[in-house]
Amino acid sequence: MLPYRERSALRKIEEELAASDPAFVAALSQGVPPSRSRLWLITLVLADVTAVLMVVFGLLTGGSGLFLWGFAALPALAWVHHGLHQGKREPEAGEAG
Repeated sequence: MLPYRERSALRKIEEELAASDPAFVAALSQGVPPSRSRLWLITLVLADVTAVLMVVFGLLTGGSGLFLWGFAALPALAWVHHGLHQGKREPEAGEAG
């Protein structure tokens, strides 16, 4: 347990930080994202890498099926990335809705 003097000093620092940068304080208060969302992000990145490798190896080896499946997966993955980005984005002060 901290002494009273140190606790009051920390409280003052927290109040000053909250007054100067509320967005930073809000981001800190959210904490670490759940492991499920991190697992989802890792899976999505691995899918991106796999699709790009399919396109590259399909082009280099002449495997049209490999190229086409990789090429078809890229827009689908871009759509998923866009959806995740839109879900995380918060409306700004000037935006309606």
